[in-house]
Amino acid sequence: MSPVTHLSDDERSAMPVELSHPPLDTVELDAVYAALADRHRRGVVVRLARTPDAEVPCTTLDVPGAKSTRSYHWKVLREAGLILQRSTGTGMLLRLRPEFEERFPGLLGNLLSLEGGDQGAPAS
Repeated sequence: MSPVTHLSDDERSAMPVELSHPPLDTVELDAVYAALADRHRRGVVVRLARTPDAEVPCTTLDVPGAKSTRSYHWKVLREAGLILQRSTGTGMLLRLRPEFEERFPGLLGNLLSLEGGDQGAPAS
């Protein structure tokens, strides 16, 4: 019998989950625009872009809705290549995907200028 089967439900839920992130060269601009079309997801990207090297607990981000709704937003942003999402076992940390700017030069800087001022804009 596998050792994992001996874990309690609480212990099992505290185990980190491996999340998939698409290779950035496969991400299409349409997916990025679709992800950014939602104002809450845009707000998350602006928040993360202001401190691009920081990992932010998803619970600190201002996205309304049930946990499943918030999880859906993270999935859309992750699949659009905008964020990296890491499970800690008891929560999720999000950060801006560092190489995004290389794939779509200027997009994040323009987004910051339009949505939240240009303070902390990533270098182009």
